[in-house]
Amino acid sequence: MSRRSPVSLGHDDPGLQPERTLLAWRRTLLTLIVVCTIFLRWIPHFGLIALLPIMVSLAASLLIQLALNSRYRKSARGLKNERIPAPLREVVVLGATVMVLSVVGIYAVVSA
Repeated sequence: MSRRSPVSLGHDDPGLQPERTLLAWRRTLLTLIVVCTIFLRWIPHFGLIALLPIMVSLAASLLIQLALNSRYRKSARGLKNERIPAPLREVVVLGATVMVLSVVGIYAVVSA
């Protein structure tokens, strides 16, 4: 019995760039969720300011998850057309997330 993928491959060679990119974004998503759970430990020490990185991590995770399937389809089409578009929106969201988490972390350490 074979298990069907929720997203069709869209190309003839499984294991190429779209699949590796999808896996990389899923690892990033998992990392953001782990970061979110780590920030939960900050609440007793830092109060409500600890909710900011939690909300940022969850929002970025949600945006990445929503964009994954469409990004995969774009990559599969780009593979057929020999031109894969850059994931600019996802990279900007991830970069902004890292910046906000860094600023909040530094603020929490300095103010402690």
